[in-house]
Amino acid sequence: MNIESILLFESERVDYLYPFSILHCAWEVRCGALMLFEKIQKQFPEARIIYKGRDKHVNSFLARFEHKPQDLKKENILILNSALLPDKEFWYSIDDAYKKFNLQNSENKSVVFRYQNYPIAAYIPKNELINPTDFDKQFLPKFLYEFANVLPQIDIDEPKVINFLWNAIEHNSSAIEDDFRFFNNTADFDKLKKSGVFLINEEKIKIDSSAKIAPTVVIDASEGPVIIDKEVTIMPQSTIYGPCFIGNNTIVKVGTKIFGKTSIGPWCKVGGENENSIIQSYSNKQHDGYLGHSYLCEWVNIGAGTNTSDLKNTYGNIKVQLREKEINTERIFMGLLCGDHTKSAINTAFTTGTTAGICGILVADGFLPNVIPSFAWRGTKGCAQYKIDKALETAQIVMQRRNKQLLPEEIELIQQEYKIITNLQ
Repeated sequence: MNIESILLFESERVDYLYPFSILHCAWEVRCGALMLFEKIQKQFPEARIIYKGRDKHVNSFLARFEHKPQDLKKENILILNSALLPDKEFWYSIDDAYKKFNLQNSENKSVVFRYQNYPIAAYIPKNELINPTDFDKQFLPKFLYEFANVLPQIDIDEPKVINFLWNAIEHNSSAIEDDFRFFNNTADFDKLKKSGVFLINEEKIKIDSSAKIAPTVVIDASEGPVIIDKEVTIMPQSTIYGPCFIGNNTIVKVGTKIFGKTSIGPWCKVGGENENSIIQSYSNKQHDGYLGHSYLCEWVNIGAGTNTSDLKNTYGNIKVQLREKEINTERIFMGLLCGDHTKSAINTAFTTGTTAGICGILVADGFLPNVIPSFAWRGTKGCAQYKIDKALETAQIVMQRRNKQLLPEEIELIQQEYKIITNLQ
C-alpha cells in the first residue's frame, strides 16, 4: 500500500474512554512512549492525517497541538479506527494481507480489513476514489461499518484495541517495546557509569544526551526497554525498571521507585512508588505514595501520601463506573482513572477501580468512593460542587506555571462537562 493520507476517526464507543474522553480525542491516549496519533505520524511521516471525531474535541485537539485542519484529496487513503493500537505488528498484518490480495488481483483495489467479520480499517486507492468532498469525512467512517460488504474483505490477525483506558494500561508493556524503535540513544554510557549510574542490559536502554541522571540511579532493562527522553532529570537513589518511558522535561524525585510497564509523559514530576501506570503529561505525583495500574490525565496533582488500591482483598474482578454504565473490567488489578485538572489532598486513599472526573478537589478521611463526579469538592457522597468560574481560574493559574494557556476550545469543553454534571443533579 502506498498510503498518502490517513482518515483517523473516533468510534461510537469513545465515551468508554471516560474520564479521558471528557477533554481529549481518542487518538490522544498515551500507550507506550507515544500517543496513538504520534505513532501513526512516526510510521508514516510523509502522510497527511485527517482527524474525524466530536467537533468540539477535534477543534480543541487541533488548537492544542497547533495542527491545521486537513481536507480530503484524491489520494491513496487509509481509513482507520482510532481505537486500534497502531504498532508494528498491526502495520505488518495489514500490509502482508494486502500484498497477498494483490497477487490475486491485477490492479490495486479498494479493500476492507476485518477481524472475525468486524471491519476495522479500509484502503481506497486514489484511482477508485471519487472526487472527495468535506462530506466524506463524515461518510467514510460510516461507510466502513454500514457498506463495507460492497468491497473485497481481507481477514487479518487480531489487533490490539483500546476501547477502555485499562486496555492502554494492559498493552503499555508491548507498546513501549514497539516504540523503542522510534528513539535514539545519544548519551555517553561510559561517562554515566563512571559517574555512578548503574545501567543493566544496556542494549535495551536509550537515553537522550540532554538528560541529567544523578549518581546511584539504577536503570534496569532486564525485563524490557527503558526510554529516557530529552531534558529529563533523575535524582539520586531512584530505581527504574523496564519496560518504562519517561518523557521530556520530566523530573524524577529522590528515591523514586518506577516499576515496569510504566509510561510517564512530558513535563511531569514523579516520586514514591509507581507500577504499570500511565501519566499522560503535565501531571504531578511527586511525593511518597503508591500509584498502581492507574491512568492519570493532564494537569493532575496527587498530594503527598496519596495511595491507590489496585487489588481487592477477595482477588475478584474489578468493576468500574463510566458515567451511568458499570463495566466489569475482567481484571483483578485496576487502580485510579483520573480526569484532567483534578487534585487529591495529602494522605488521600483511592479504592480499587476508582473513576474521578475533571476539575475535582478531593479530600476525605479514609477511602474516597469509587465514583467521583467532575467538579467534586471533597469527593465524598453528597459533596459540594466546585464552581465553574473558580475551577477555570485555578486551571489557568496552574497552566501558566508551565507557560501554557487555557485555550477557548478547552474552556468550551470544561463548560460542557459542567452542564452535564449540573443536569445530573
